[in-house]
Amino acid sequence: MATIRALLAQGNGKLGQSIHHFDLPSIATCPGRSRACEAVCYASRGRFRADLVRNRLRWCLQQSRREDFADCMVDEIRRKGVLVVRIHVSGDIYNVPYAEKWLSVFHRCPATRFFLYTRSWRVPEIAVVLEQMAERDNVRVWYSADPDTGLPEPVPTGVRVAWMQSSEDDPQLGNLVFRVRRLRTEPIGRVGLPIVCPHETPDGHDQNVNCGNCGHCWS
Repeated sequence: MATIRALLAQGNGKLGQSIHHFDLPSIATCPGRSRACEAVCYASRGRFRADLVRNRLRWCLQQSRREDFADCMVDEIRRKGVLVVRIHVSGDIYNVPYAEKWLSVFHRCPATRFFLYTRSWRVPEIAVVLEQMAERDNVRVWYSADPDTGLPEPVPTGVRVAWMQSSEDDPQLGNLVFRVRRLRTEPIGRVGLPIVCPHETPDGHDQNVNCGNCGHCWS
């Protein structure tokens, strides 16, 4: 059941150091991707193009295909006393068997909080498992949407919607707005719109807000 190295990485600039994450190669593992999100995907550029990162993501994909992936993940979470896990800083739920492995992890680690953003809701057979995930008290499922996908209709019970704003003219919809990097210095807009990710605002940046000390998406 052991793996060569840790499945989970700990922290990054946005997550902070208190949150662990498990990641996969971008785009190729994103069956629900839109043209809009693929065009601006942060996980296909910058540090994600470094050989060290790419090699790890490929290794993680191999591990995710193992029959004992859920067992290995549960063992690591328990051994390390992991409290919060973000699933996929890069990548997405790529098929039903993989989704079911994570569902098993959620059931077996009730003291750990998990959260994920996914466009795989656009794949009907995967969406069935995502809805089961959202029923768990220790899981926060966010459906990612943008002007290409439109809003999911209907939004299942327990699911919230994260909207990607990639231009000034895009509407701000859903429960939470993520802005592409070039928009993060722009005014947020009028009161009453969905909350903009605090990490992606000038004030949030100045106050060193991260996922760990914010908690909006996982608490």
